Amino acid sequence: MQEKSVKIYTHDEAALIVEMFEDILDAYGIKVPSPEDDEREADNAATLYGSVYSNLLDKVEASLISVLDRCKNDPEIVKYEFSGTI
Repeated sequence: MQEKSVKIYTHDEAALIVEMFEDILDAYGIKVPSPEDDEREADNAATLYGSVYSNLLDKVEASLISVLDRCKNDPEIVKYEFSGTI
């Protein structure tokens, strides 16, 4: 029997990370302004909206893809520590 491959949907993973930021912003009542605010429905309470949301999502996804690409070389994973280089 062939082993089922595991799929990682980077867009889904990025959205979950962005949602964590949204939760923090919401907890403090912060709405980040966006160029599309004039198009926002009056009852839309999103903390990140329009291009602000999509640009952050794209950057997080690109970062995840970069990390996953580096994993192809079987790197050592150091958890819960900073490298000291950033």
